[in-house]
Amino acid sequence: MNMKRLFYFLPILFCLACSEQNSKDAEMLRIKLDGISSSPQREKIVLEDLGTSVSTVELETKDSCLLNKITQLVDIDYLWIVADRQIYKFTKDGKFICQIGRKGQGPQEYIAPEYIQIDNDQQLVYVLDFFGRKMLVYDYKGKFVNSWSLPEDYSLNRIALHNKKFYYTSFSNTVSPDLLAYDVATNTIDTISFRDRTMGQEAFAGQTFIYDLNKKTYLYHYFNDTVYTFDEKLHPDFIFDLGDAKFTYPQLTIIGENATEEPIRNPKIQVTNFIDMERFLVVSYSVRQSWAPNQEQDNRFALYDKSEGEMHSDVAFVYDAEPLFDIKPENALFASSDEHSIYIFKQADELLESPQFEDLDVESNPVIIKYTFQ
Repeated sequence: MNMKRLFYFLPILFCLACSEQNSKDAEMLRIKLDGISSSPQREKIVLEDLGTSVSTVELETKDSCLLNKITQLVDIDYLWIVADRQIYKFTKDGKFICQIGRKGQGPQEYIAPEYIQIDNDQQLVYVLDFFGRKMLVYDYKGKFVNSWSLPEDYSLNRIALHNKKFYYTSFSNTVSPDLLAYDVATNTIDTISFRDRTMGQEAFAGQTFIYDLNKKTYLYHYFNDTVYTFDEKLHPDFIFDLGDAKFTYPQLTIIGENATEEPIRNPKIQVTNFIDMERFLVVSYSVRQSWAPNQEQDNRFALYDKSEGEMHSDVAFVYDAEPLFDIKPENALFASSDEHSIYIFKQADELLESPQFEDLDVESNPVIIKYTFQ
C-alpha cells in the first residue's frame, strides 16, 4: 500500500481566536472568491478606470548589485530588495546604496535569506536565514550587529516584527503549525500555538501569510478562511469565502499516483498572496484541478473594491496607455508603505521596445513599477 502523503495548507492559530471569531462571524466582512472556471475568464480591469497612476524606478546597474529575480521588496524609507539570495539597499529613485550582509556560511553571513523585516526606529535589518537556521541583524549601512540560532526541529519560513517581538510560523511535518514569539529585548522565545499532530511525508499546497505592513500584522489561515490582524492577540478581520473552490482535507491526501482520497471534480483555489490597501484588496491565487506533476501553473488575480462592495474573482489588469505596464498573472506583487499602492518588477528585456526605457539593455537590472490607486 502506498504511504499517504498529505499536501496541506498551513493553518495559523485558528484555535486562539475561535471564541472571538464565533461571536463576530455574523458581522465580519466575507469576501467571496468562488465560482472559478477551469479556464481563465480574465475580466478586463482597466487600471486608468480605477484612477491608477504608474511610476517606474530603474534600479541602478553595477557589478556590485546585479539582480535577477526579486523575491522580496520592502518599501520603508528605502527600497530593500531580496534577490538571488542577497540583500540590497536602494534609494526610492533607484540609486544603489549598499549590500546588506553577504552570502556565506560564516557566523556573520547568510546562506539563503528567506525573509527580511525592517525596524526603522532602530535602523536595523533582520534577516531570516532559512538554510543557515539563524536570524541575523545588520544596521542600515550593512554592518553586522548580532545573530541568534533558530530553534531546532522547526522549518521557519515567515516572520513578522510587531512591538519588538518576532513572530515565526513553522511548517515542519505538521498539519497545524507552531507559532513562536521571540522577544528581542529579553532574548527569550515562547511557543504561542503548538502543533497537535504530525503526519508522514508532506509538501505545500499553498502559502502561509504572516507579515507586517504599516504596523499591522496579518495572519491568514486557509481552513478557517480567516484573515486576522494582531496586536498581542488575534482579531478576525475578514473571511475569504472560497465556496466549492476550497480544498477538503481528503482532497489533499494522496493515496496513489495523483489519486486522492476524495476526487477533485471542480477547480480548487490556492491563495498565494494578498495586499490590503485602503480601497482595494488584491488577491493572487492559483487554480488546481489535480496533483499531476506536469500541470501548468494557472495563476490569477482577484480584486475586491471595498468602497463598492464588489468582488471581481478573475481579472486581467491592463493599462491602456502603455500595455507594457499590464500586470501579468506571473508578476509577483509587493506591498507599499502608503496603503494606496502596489509594486511589481519587470525584467529589462521586457521593456526594451518602449522609448521610455531607451537607456536599458538586456543586462540592466529589473525595473520596479509602482501602481498608485486613488
